[in-house]
Amino acid sequence: MKKLFALCLLAVAVSALQAQTTTALVTYEGGYFVKNGKKWTEYRPAHKTGAWSKYKQYGEDDTFYYMKNKKCYLSIPKLYKDKIYIDRDKGKKNWEVVYNTLSVHQRCPDTEGLFYSYRNHRKEHGEYDGYFVRKNLVWQEFRPRMKSGVWAEFKQIDENNEYFILASAHNNVYIPKTTDNDIIIYKTDNNDWRGGYAIQAIYDRSAAYDYNFYYENSEKGGKAAVPTKQCRISFDRKGNIQLSYNGKFHDLNYQEIELVSYEGKSAVKITIDSKNRILLISSHRAVVDCRILGKKMFFINGDNGKAFTEVKDLLEYDAFEVI
Repeated sequence: MKKLFALCLLAVAVSALQAQTTTALVTYEGGYFVKNGKKWTEYRPAHKTGAWSKYKQYGEDDTFYYMKNKKCYLSIPKLYKDKIYIDRDKGKKNWEVVYNTLSVHQRCPDTEGLFYSYRNHRKEHGEYDGYFVRKNLVWQEFRPRMKSGVWAEFKQIDENNEYFILASAHNNVYIPKTTDNDIIIYKTDNNDWRGGYAIQAIYDRSAAYDYNFYYENSEKGGKAAVPTKQCRISFDRKGNIQLSYNGKFHDLNYQEIELVSYEGKSAVKITIDSKNRILLISSHRAVVDCRILGKKMFFINGDNGKAFTEVKDLLEYDAFEVI
């Protein structure tokens, strides 16, 4: 009897732990909410790196979660057909619409960040709604209503002005960089193109840049590689540049981009100011001499052959000017 009672207690404890770590994901244009137990975090990637705001859930019913912080109260829907409401009077129930809901997923794996959410054009098939999370060249797809974990994993093999191009053992997928285009799927077994998935929102800040350079890790001052998250250098032709390093984003402006010689080889030099510069030495390696990261930071093990060649060719023919 005691053994049975102990097993019951263990089952209750496991259930309670699972309930605490249950997550949900609610998206709107420009941002999204992630639920973890009674704690909610709001993100607006275009406006701020990391959390935009945090809330504590104080109740729920069949249709809404209710949460609050020191500034306001929020009602977050359990169905995407309902809107997101705010009570700026903090508890007086003066509710007004603050966002139109794009999607609601009752299960959301613990991921570093959401980047692309989509919906099947046939709305009655909501189980096909999902989202992609990317970590440089590795992409994971989630369809929470069909599977609790990763639905599919892809390797990014290319990109152009309109799409990121992904590949898996079963198909190639074209992910649009704007919400103007749909996802395109190329089935490798029957050579059949088909669409049907509308991009609802893009929270990937790198999608707006003309050129993205990806690296697996970094080293300082020529020393052995140090453990770090994947690195990325993104820039456009308007003077904007973004560095992604150790899970953080740094948005800067550069003054000049030119082709130079480095250790006897052609390199692309990006000048931020007199004390900060970046050298793309080849498709595999870059030198980041920038105060926000530290002097002589090397980004290494890149896979940027096409991007490096394109930028280099543009500079050789004086076609690349900072707008």
